[in-house]
Amino acid sequence: MADLFAGQNEFEITGLAANGLEALSLLKSGTIADIVLADLNMPEMDGIELTKKIVLQHSDIKVIILTMHENAEYLKRALDAGAKGYLLKDGNMEDVYRAIKRVEAGQLAIGV
Repeated sequence: MADLFAGQNEFEITGLAANGLEALSLLKSGTIADIVLADLNMPEMDGIELTKKIVLQHSDIKVIILTMHENAEYLKRALDAGAKGYLLKDGNMEDVYRAIKRVEAGQLAIGV
């Protein structure tokens, strides 16, 4: 995912994690993030559980879920957990950029 942000100047990647546990560990160790892009399906801890923990432990950080699941139940679970965005992976990077900007502005980004 990080290489998809190469060459753009609007966003800075401050950390990369292979799963939810690693993401929480990065945040706990002081990595600063405004927005976390999280896969819905990850080993160790899925995106929904990660979102719940971020909302509880780092309430200033917003989460956007990326997924292959175009499913109302997953969307509901993500929003109930506190996610501010829910995007399908089959979109393009412009969709991700728009979602980040919307979430930064305090709006929800669903399927942008």
